Amino acid sequence: MSKIAIDFGTTNTLVAAWREAANAPETLRLPGLSVPASQVALIPSMLYVTGPESVRAGYGVAADGLDVAGDERFFSSFKRGIAARTRPLARIIDDAEWDEPRAGEAFLEEVLAAALAHEGGTVEELVVTVPVHSFERYLKWLRDETNVAGEGGQPGVERIRIVDESTAAALGYEVRTPGERILVIDFGGGTLDVSLVNMPEEDESVIFELGRLLPGQRHQTSAVEARVVAKAGRVLGGDDIDHWLLEELLARNDMDRSQVGDAYAQLKNACEAAKIRLSEHESADVSVFDPDTYQTYRTTFTRTQLDDILDRNDFFGMIQKTVNKVLRTARTRGIFPEDVGAVLLVGGTTLIPAVRRQIRMLFGNERVLEHKPFEAVAHGALNLAAGMGLDDFLYHSYGIRHLSPITGRHEWEEIIPAGTRYPLEDSVKLILTASRDGQEALELVIGEVEESAGGIAEVMFGDRAILMVDGSLELRHVEAMNDEDGSRTVAWLDPPGKAGEDRVEVEFQVDSNRSLRVTVNDLKTRKTLLYNVPVVELS
Repeated sequence: MSKIAIDFGTTNTLVAAWREAANAPETLRLPGLSVPASQVALIPSMLYVTGPESVRAGYGVAADGLDVAGDERFFSSFKRGIAARTRPLARIIDDAEWDEPRAGEAFLEEVLAAALAHEGGTVEELVVTVPVHSFERYLKWLRDETNVAGEGGQPGVERIRIVDESTAAALGYEVRTPGERILVIDFGGGTLDVSLVNMPEEDESVIFELGRLLPGQRHQTSAVEARVVAKAGRVLGGDDIDHWLLEELLARNDMDRSQVGDAYAQLKNACEAAKIRLSEHESADVSVFDPDTYQTYRTTFTRTQLDDILDRNDFFGMIQKTVNKVLRTARTRGIFPEDVGAVLLVGGTTLIPAVRRQIRMLFGNERVLEHKPFEAVAHGALNLAAGMGLDDFLYHSYGIRHLSPITGRHEWEEIIPAGTRYPLEDSVKLILTASRDGQEALELVIGEVEESAGGIAEVMFGDRAILMVDGSLELRHVEAMNDEDGSRTVAWLDPPGKAGEDRVEVEFQVDSNRSLRVTVNDLKTRKTLLYNVPVVELS
């Protein structure tokens, strides 16, 4: 049986399979889903709900003329909505609710079904890649809301693994220089992910659990180990550029978005085509006729004008900030820009000449590799499945929520800092006190620290202030991960606690699957209240 990988992208998706005879990955061209004439077998990440129990996915949506913006049945760029904190309102289609996560699930199921059919109905292993900056939310979606990686399992798939896109890309470019430091810039339709990876020394060989296994699944194999040094990401990509070009097109025609009807999809597609053409030509003409209004939208974009549009929207500044964040983290570990041996460009947005020019100015022409922008992630994920392992680290910081005896408000204590390697060699221990007399339970609510522009975040633990700051002095928002009915982890106290009494010792451990586990010991009764209980999945 074969192994397959799915690189689910905002604009395009790619599927590859491992070929034992060639000892190499092969990109699959799936009939009805993949663009037939493209050099690389890309699958447009689009979905159209055709009926109560049926959908059209991939290239077939555009081929049938169903990619019309404003049509409630048409979904595109839904990957972005899956990880959003606030989801758009669901649409009612055939008396059923459809939102972007459900569209993403239906799309992936169509892709997986076609891949399974291509491979004879059964595969030994499925590897799914997800963005580094929102690993936890995508993982939760895959497990809780899809049949692709949910508890029920996927028929025809023996084992499922999850790996972040940037880590997979480092292996997909097949850079094998022992000990080399590699910077991966993964820039697709919706996200920019940057990671610095240390390739293994020539004589290193370890036993490593590949990827991120789902609960209850354990598989070890001999592997070569690469180490992730630093990584950062942000929501930015080719989809944003298409919108900026569309805004410019409408402005040149004295129109705005509210005046565009069913021609919106045609206009956006035309702007995307112009963006792609400008990667190889100095100018691109756009002409779209709207049969409803008899309006013809015309303009010509030059490469210089595209660069100006990107500059106005701080596109290059956001790239620079993301790269700088990784380089700052690396510098704290004694690694400097001149120590980077290769820079690997991944994703369609890296085809833009100005983007390549910016990266070359930072690192020099000789270090930048750009020959595998679309296939590196899926191919690298298959390299993981075939035996090349990774020693990875946690991208976010994590804290536990407590009730401050001074303010009487919920506050956070950091327990797992960003950059922690997993599995943990030593557990993290914390003594918790009862906040009131007669307290019968302690809730263990874990928060994920997320980055956004701002300043310095200060949290209080008792009378002690903790500054949670990264190298760029960016404020980090704490979002509770298990603060819902049925998801909270509770330690019951018998007898009840007394205010200010040191009552329990909590021991935190992170296993090889990124699962945060807790053991709770009652200091009063000397009993173990919880033992090695999984609480949340970390990223």
